[in-house]
Amino acid sequence: MTDDTEVKRKRRLSKKERKALKKQRTNNNNAQKVSITATKPEADEEAAIDYLKNYEAIEVPTKVSSEINNKKGGNNTANEDLEGGSTGKTLGKWFPNALLVKSSISFTNTGQLLVNGKVDGIDESKTKNPRASLVLFYQYTEKTKKWNPERVKILMSYLSIIAKKRNLGGRIRVAQEGVNATLSAVDMPTKDGASAAETLRYVAQDLKNFDPVFEETDFKFIDDLSPDRHFKELRVIPVEELVFYGIREEDAACQEGGVHLKAKEYHEMLKEENAVVIDVRNHYEAVIGRFDGQEKVDDPKKKLEHKGAEYIDPKMRKSTDFTQWLSKDETKEKLKDKKVLMFCTGGIRCERASAFLKKEMGDEVDGVYQLQGGIERYLKAFPDGGFWRGKNFVFDKREAVSAEDKDGDGGVVKKKKGKKDNKKDDDLPAKCCVCEKKWDRYVGKKKCFTCGVPVLMCSICMSKKPDKTKGMEIKVRCPLCIEENITVPCSEVEFTDNGVKNKKNQDEQDASAGKAAQSVLKWGGGHAKKKKLQRKAQRRICQFGTECVRKDCMFYHPERQGEKSTSS
Repeated sequence: MTDDTEVKRKRRLSKKERKALKKQRTNNNNAQKVSITATKPEADEEAAIDYLKNYEAIEVPTKVSSEINNKKGGNNTANEDLEGGSTGKTLGKWFPNALLVKSSISFTNTGQLLVNGKVDGIDESKTKNPRASLVLFYQYTEKTKKWNPERVKILMSYLSIIAKKRNLGGRIRVAQEGVNATLSAVDMPTKDGASAAETLRYVAQDLKNFDPVFEETDFKFIDDLSPDRHFKELRVIPVEELVFYGIREEDAACQEGGVHLKAKEYHEMLKEENAVVIDVRNHYEAVIGRFDGQEKVDDPKKKLEHKGAEYIDPKMRKSTDFTQWLSKDETKEKLKDKKVLMFCTGGIRCERASAFLKKEMGDEVDGVYQLQGGIERYLKAFPDGGFWRGKNFVFDKREAVSAEDKDGDGGVVKKKKGKKDNKKDDDLPAKCCVCEKKWDRYVGKKKCFTCGVPVLMCSICMSKKPDKTKGMEIKVRCPLCIEENITVPCSEVEFTDNGVKNKKNQDEQDASAGKAAQSVLKWGGGHAKKKKLQRKAQRRICQFGTECVRKDCMFYHPERQGEKSTSS
């Protein structure tokens, strides 16, 4: 070829140049997208800032010190990112108005410091034995003084400002009826940085300054945790109901629930014979820990006989199953004329459930009571575990907590040094879903093949990946699906919103095709996978064009657009 006709080849970019180009494209794309915080009216944020100005806020540094920044070559990007806080990322179509605030400081489970998501070579003296803290709380407003939508927006903005200021992580659900939250903080590695414990106490005061209703809140602080227990981001999620039961408020107002008992009062009532104790949590939580120690006799010479309140597991996949369980005749017969004790992880699920039970059976039972502060408060009051057996499944990075281990199981699978197996928990129904050996760790995010709830799978079986192996998926089922002989994958069944109920009645289902679960632990139900494939196919033009004879073809047919509009 001559020089005139020769095509110039493009120079291959170096790895560093490719990364820079990718970052530039990402930034451009994010700039074009509508930011979730930008959609909020400016007035909301201004109103939220006004609350912060009304009192003398204790200053808690939220950005990395200049000393750390200088170690990174004087690049100011990290500090500028901290000022912004929001990632511009949405939480899907179910939560389009949620706020997401990145935490600037976090730690890996090996103790490495992450500054804006990157490992930083900070001096060891500044990260010597850093600790994290958690605070769990919920608060309902008064029945006649619900927050209006504008107030909810202001509260969300207020919380996002606090998150940036205090360097928080976790999840907050906000509704007109109140707040449900799990928040985390970690010791700041700067010279004048606040400790994690101090930071969360400041947050409690921030909320009390926003609304006096938080003066009544039971803030459950858990301090001196491993630094990797801190969340890397905070999600502020607006919802219609803090815990979704599918119950109208006029049928069960949270303010009309059972009598709240402190841990020691609850413990004493568990000893009573004419009582039942209802586990308001999901079955996958109950299999690794429960209140049934009061039914056991400690003396090995005696036979095991019923002592104290009878433990009842409603065997629910999700909260919406509670009403269906309570409507059964056998349930009502078991509760009749008994003192009904209820408990859950932190107390919030008992609020609506106890109110509904009182409305349905108030005259038929000898009182309805609930554990104030949930299992978290009970284990603090009884360091030896009391009548609790096993582990308390939690919705934070601790994973599951026992009386003797507040740091929890979270992280990699490894046996903790000096930890002895608790023999009194040997008969708990916690076992691997594949090999059926004793196992009580929810790791690897393994889900039931037929209903989507978390399943227990041991490390040996996990390495074989049965959920990815054709023909082996049916082994990966929860105890409820095995007990009910559920065999149809949840991905093949359509459910109502929030996976509450199977749209196809069980009587109408083809018996030869197997039995499907009545509810699934999944937003929108199991048919989401099919809809995703349809949306993907509709973006591609059908290769057969006008010759395609399938009327239900999922691929795009430009010539059929007119037919759809006229038929509709």
